Amino acid sequence: MNEIWIDSEGFLVLKPLEGTEMDLPEVKACFEAYRSLGIGPHNKVLELIDASDGSMTADARSYAAEVGKDYFIAAAIVSNSLAVRLVVNFFNTFYKHTVPFKMFSTEEAARKWLRTFKEI
Repeated sequence: MNEIWIDSEGFLVLKPLEGTEMDLPEVKACFEAYRSLGIGPHNKVLELIDASDGSMTADARSYAAEVGKDYFIAAAIVSNSLAVRLVVNFFNTFYKHTVPFKMFSTEEAARKWLRTFKEI
């Protein structure tokens, strides 16, 4: 399970529950939740992912890379985990996605970067 909400800045926040491994059904459920929040091709948002304690399977990453372009302007992931950093680097190297995706060690830095994508 995950916590998903739109915060006061309008960012979509995804916080996997502690120890959660996000598999394909879980990621598909997240995208269903995004749609229920009105997010989609005609209403893309900035995404902030708190990956402090979680992981994602390869098929879940592939699915997220494929459909994320229809939901997100940019996505930032926050984690201090070396394992997460390796996965993010792999994701950015091997998946050709059109959504800017970057990892940060602090939420403050991630939010600062995401704000650069806000329309003025």
